Amino acid sequence: MDIFANDFDDLSAEDKAVLNEYFTGFPYKGAGYTLVSNYAWRKVYCLNWEIYESLLLVAGSNCMEENPRAIFAMPMTKDGHYDKDKVRNAVLYARDKFEAAGMEFRMGMIPEHMLCILEEAFPGEVEFQGDRDEDEYVYLTEKMMTLSGRALHKKRNHMNYFKKNFAYEARPLCTDDEEMVMRLVRDLIDEKQPDEDEHEEQVATMDPEDMKTLEAEEFAIRETIKLADNPRMYSVGIFIDGKLVAFSLGERLTDDMAVAHFEKARSEYRGLYQIVASEFCKILPSDVKYINREEDMGIKNLRQAKESLRPETFVRKFSAKITTK
Repeated sequence: MDIFANDFDDLSAEDKAVLNEYFTGFPYKGAGYTLVSNYAWRKVYCLNWEIYESLLLVAGSNCMEENPRAIFAMPMTKDGHYDKDKVRNAVLYARDKFEAAGMEFRMGMIPEHMLCILEEAFPGEVEFQGDRDEDEYVYLTEKMMTLSGRALHKKRNHMNYFKKNFAYEARPLCTDDEEMVMRLVRDLIDEKQPDEDEHEEQVATMDPEDMKTLEAEEFAIRETIKLADNPRMYSVGIFIDGKLVAFSLGERLTDDMAVAHFEKARSEYRGLYQIVASEFCKILPSDVKYINREEDMGIKNLRQAKESLRPETFVRKFSAKITTK
């Protein structure tokens, strides 16, 4: 359900220019605070936007859920500054829009370093709650390139094994690579589905919700690769014998931080995941000190993998309850 007046479909050149001012106007640090991310996930999360009192307001809900609940993100500024009265007015305006749409008002995805902005706008009238599943992992770019240090020796061994056993090429991707990228994505999805030739009792069927998630991600990846030529975008593809076997897509978040939105690799090549992560960091500008590799969503294996890379820090995110009547 749309809360605000505009969606992210069919953005005009003027819309893109205005939105870019807001998405790049402050060091939000959160992976969801970019135009690319909102455009790529626009249909999956029914994202919509509006500008009110010189702040960008964005809301969305998970369209895959039967009874989706909408979430209002932190208002965005285009000049790097927040006026407490404008923030207060914008949040209360958003609350009114939610209520008019018959939706419960919820604020979420608020980076920890921005909590003080809401506290100043709503002194004594806001309650925060963290969610470990939403915390985004941040690593030193240089360490991800080399996997140096005793704690990462197992990861480094996997990477070295790949280098010794496979001749590969690493290069940035472009919009012309869209279909090649999507073939790999589809192959990886198909590998997760049961083989029809197997005996029924031996087939571990995939949860329909998991399949919906994979297909939603497939759409988002396609929309992201279409933007590969954007100067703020970074990408790398790993090729063996001319065939794409892994890729990573991301973009700049702040002056010294980039984000890896998507990372995919064929599982049959030992060390390939370590290689694609390393090569992605190598193509980043020298002033990008940190790489945000997003949250683990509470998925046990994903959390173990991200923790095993020894994050330097986290972008912790919170929800907020406004108690003002």
